[in-house]
Amino acid sequence: MRGDSRRRPSVATARAIGIALGAAMTVGLIVLLLLDRQTRMQAADRQSLTMATGVDRLLHLELRNIERALGGIAAEIGGEPASAQDAIAGVVARHAELASIVLYDAQGRALSAGPDASELHVWKTAASGATALRVGALRHGDAGWELPLAFPDGHGRWLVARLLTREFDAMTEGFDVGRFGSIVIYTHDGWVVSRFGRGPSQVGQQVELPASAALHGARFNILRVSQLDRIERAMGFSRTSDYPLVVSGGLSVREVLAPWRVYVGTALALVVAYWIALAAVLVRLRANERAQADLLAEIETQTRWLRQAQLASQIGVWRVEAGDDRVRVTDEMAALFGLVPEGGTIALEAFFEHMHPDDRARAFEQFSDLRRRRQPYEQEYRVMLPDGRTRWLKGSGATVSDGGREVMTGTVIDITERRDAQMRVERAEMQFRQLFERNPLPAWLYDVGTLDVLAVNEAAMEVYGYSRETFVGMRVTDLLAPEDRDAGTDVILRRGEGSSERTWTLVTRDGRRIQARVHARDIEMEVGRARLVLAEDIGARLAYERELAWRASHDPATGMLTLAALAQQIDAQCALRPCDGFAVAYVQLRDLELIAPTLGRRTGEAVLREAAGRFARIAERYGLGSHAPPETFAIAAFDPADLPALVEDLVAASQSPVEADAGMFPLEAWIGLADGPCEDGGAEHVIAHAALAAFQARRGRTAVVRYDTEMAAQAAERLALLRRLRKAFDQRQFELFYQPIQRLDDGRIVAFEALLRWRQADGSFVPPAQFVPLCEESGLIVPIGTWVIDQAARASQRLAEAGAEVAIAVNVSAVQFEAGLPVEAIRALRQTQALRPGALHLELTESVLLRDPDAVRAQMGRLRDEGVCLSIDDFGTGFSSMAYLRDLPLDALKIDRVFVRDVAHDVHSAAICRALIDLGHGLGLSIIAEGVEDAAQCDWLIAHGCDQAQGYHFGRPMPFEDALALLQAR
Repeated sequence: MRGDSRRRPSVATARAIGIALGAAMTVGLIVLLLLDRQTRMQAADRQSLTMATGVDRLLHLELRNIERALGGIAAEIGGEPASAQDAIAGVVARHAELASIVLYDAQGRALSAGPDASELHVWKTAASGATALRVGALRHGDAGWELPLAFPDGHGRWLVARLLTREFDAMTEGFDVGRFGSIVIYTHDGWVVSRFGRGPSQVGQQVELPASAALHGARFNILRVSQLDRIERAMGFSRTSDYPLVVSGGLSVREVLAPWRVYVGTALALVVAYWIALAAVLVRLRANERAQADLLAEIETQTRWLRQAQLASQIGVWRVEAGDDRVRVTDEMAALFGLVPEGGTIALEAFFEHMHPDDRARAFEQFSDLRRRRQPYEQEYRVMLPDGRTRWLKGSGATVSDGGREVMTGTVIDITERRDAQMRVERAEMQFRQLFERNPLPAWLYDVGTLDVLAVNEAAMEVYGYSRETFVGMRVTDLLAPEDRDAGTDVILRRGEGSSERTWTLVTRDGRRIQARVHARDIEMEVGRARLVLAEDIGARLAYERELAWRASHDPATGMLTLAALAQQIDAQCALRPCDGFAVAYVQLRDLELIAPTLGRRTGEAVLREAAGRFARIAERYGLGSHAPPETFAIAAFDPADLPALVEDLVAASQSPVEADAGMFPLEAWIGLADGPCEDGGAEHVIAHAALAAFQARRGRTAVVRYDTEMAAQAAERLALLRRLRKAFDQRQFELFYQPIQRLDDGRIVAFEALLRWRQADGSFVPPAQFVPLCEESGLIVPIGTWVIDQAARASQRLAEAGAEVAIAVNVSAVQFEAGLPVEAIRALRQTQALRPGALHLELTESVLLRDPDAVRAQMGRLRDEGVCLSIDDFGTGFSSMAYLRDLPLDALKIDRVFVRDVAHDVHSAAICRALIDLGHGLGLSIIAEGVEDAAQCDWLIAHGCDQAQGYHFGRPMPFEDALALLQAR
């Protein structure tokens, strides 16, 4: 009972803990489920608003293109409506989405081919944001649903284009809206213009929009049951353009929460299962508690009985007379057998009945035989006690004469402890043997004196191929490889060494060699001192260590040495043998690192392997070769006289194009040469000299350049120039000049490009081509670029204060963009300088797109959200993919001056410019031409629809005050 009372608190504690844990788990699951539901709904809101905003932007671009087309017609016909038909026909032919364009007078009478529009006066004056385009009522025409768009031509007339709404279907299709989601485009008064989703299109139906959806710039989410198909959705509404159209994107609430409902069911099942399991455990604990109480009571009873038995003597005495079948025993004797004497005697059969069945017959026959022959009696046997225990006893006796009577008397001793100890020793020996036999490492035992193998385990026989009989008959030295046998025998024969751990080469029966680390310990045996050996195969580990050492000195992609390893091996070669010196050719391949991001990793690796194979074969003929990723190889010739032949082979290898899956790829190489004497540590300097020569070759576009001391001086000058640059930046010696960007259709200055200038003390300027590349190489372009953007923002604010809505364009270096152009800094500039949207233009080079297109796209999207206009500078001269161009949030493309220079008289340049203009306009982008220096170039660009241009023909870069004066003069 005391044990029961002691355990009750533990059961109660377990019950309380289980209930508290279950309650906490239940509450936690409920909270997690509610949070999960909220998170899913918030994700649905974000996705629906993103879809609506994306379609809204596409819609804005489409309508803006149409507005530009109508504006172009209006500008072309001017005051002559009779010439409108040809201009209209050209625009309709280029815009398949337009059913027709008709010119009307103020009363709705058609001035070109088309019906009169009696309803024109109703909606032509309807407000449509900041744009001149007016949107009419949705109507069904011959080619499907049409949306009338009216544009004033500035002479009291109206151009009316009927836009086929199926053009909007292409904007809404393809979004992942699930089975029951939808994307819908409405007019501002709720008429459905286009719909993407399950079920009919429902174009032409009218729904009631939320009141805030009609507000210009509206972007919000709402949980709403659709009036079109009665499905509840998480909907996002967007109207951020200047046109009176609203876009909604919606995801079905039922579909969004479908996985969440599965989680609810699973969580409920877990909670129920927990409470059921807890109840079962508590019932079982209660039953165990009662069973433990009963067991404790039984144990206490047995303990008292054993305590009394321990007080008795360990020797029992017995006596039996001849011819008698009863044995006189002491109490101790009876207790050893678990018998109760009657009058001090027990029947002889009772003793044998209590013996173990396996010992009973043997003990009875031996006792009877010795009693009959009157010989001494001694035997060991087991007895079964009434409580079920087995006891080992040793009985002994002899026949003696007692008063003329023959009696047999003797003793019985309890030897249970001795037999148990003996069995434990036997079990330990068996376990040791099994540990030895079943050890996964090969092991053997040999005599230290004779070196004979005494025992061997199964692993040793499997690894070394010998049978047990052959192994045991061998000397331990027979396993050693011939080259290790003498040293190994000496170590084995040393006396006094209790253990050893050495690495040896052991030989198997079939001649295989195994690198093994031998672990040995001396043990004492009956035959003398022996030694136990474990042989651990470390061949795989040694191979791994060799692999690591190889990787430390080789480029894994090509298998060639690294530059550091090449320098070490050249120095080692010089130390081993005297020589006249050595030469190094430092090879830099052009744009090898750009193949993988533009044409795929497999193509890039194939081209690299082929180039490395060529240079490695050349290196084998002359000395050593190395590779420094991504596009540098260094070949060392141990005989300087071989340098001309080495250069000839390198030039031939680099001029032969590489064939890969994607086609033929030329290898353009710049080779720098340097030589030097054999001296300690001299290889690193020679390689550096060759690298400097290759750098000069690359800068000068020369195939092969040999190092001379003047290059070091030039490098020192570059370092000095870099120090001057840093000092100039710290002391604010840089200035910004502004070159006008002019709109071609009306000659108006719409932007200035901010250009960096470095004025010297004498008033001269360091050419940008001289210091800007150095700024990019050194990373100084990042803080300089931040300063330029800040100054451009200040200039934009001053222009706004002067009443000029002219943007400032800034070139952003690829290095600066990759360093992470901070959106927060742009936002802060807009706030502090009160910049209007579009006041700041950032011009990016195509190389920015090659590094990480997804990250670049996301960064550009964030900049666009901050009201920054983005353009691609020098378009057409890089490696950009049209797929990137399609997905990037751009506003303009800038055609490089190399195409504009000969556009008026070179058909190839003209074809390229036309293609770039059409491409940009097809994507809804403005086209800006750079480097326009004469009227012929300007006239060609105007004739072919280029939007804007800059160059000396319009104005040279000038200080800000001059730029402001130019604006005021215009």
